[in-house]
Amino acid sequence: MLGCLLFSLLVYLLPRPATGQIPTQPNASTAIVFYADRDVRETIWPTLFDAFHHELVREEREYPLPEDAQLIRASSLAPGQEFTRVIDVRLIGRCDVVQQAYRPMRRGPVGWVLKVSGEIQPFVYVDCARLAQFLNPVTLGMNEEQRRTAMTHAISRIAIHEWIHIDTQSADHKNHGIRKEELAPDDLTVGLRASGGQ
Repeated sequence: MLGCLLFSLLVYLLPRPATGQIPTQPNASTAIVFYADRDVRETIWPTLFDAFHHELVREEREYPLPEDAQLIRASSLAPGQEFTRVIDVRLIGRCDVVQQAYRPMRRGPVGWVLKVSGEIQPFVYVDCARLAQFLNPVTLGMNEEQRRTAMTHAISRIAIHEWIHIDTQSADHKNHGIRKEELAPDDLTVGLRASGGQ
């Protein structure tokens, strides 16, 4: 009996996992927690977080997501951190490398969410290997920094597109902007020419 009680106490005191919903804390905010391949270079994170934040505060944005969402690498989560809401973004593959040599296009989506029992779950998946192929027509001729910027810009727009599905609990799309059903490479890198990214 004592063993069961100690085990229950230990489980209660352990930090909660950083997936799905975390118990609510007053005045806590939305956290976007990023998981990535361990081989992804450190240089991707500042660029990705800048692109994501830039997308959230654009004046012409057409979605009501919170601008003050906290962007966090899963490896940087501190024990006991709590947020009102947590969205996990799983980056699959080497998201810091953009393809340049031609290879046959991999089939399937570049980003998706899962629906379980009629509810869209708070997990976003981005297939970076396919995304690199998808962006190839736009990134050919770019230097390494420009390609990284294009890739992180595209990741942020895909993640936000999927986050809108989670937030609205709807699979509906619009016929323009980031909410289109099929985003073209130019849609994913919109604004880079204007900001000198190409």
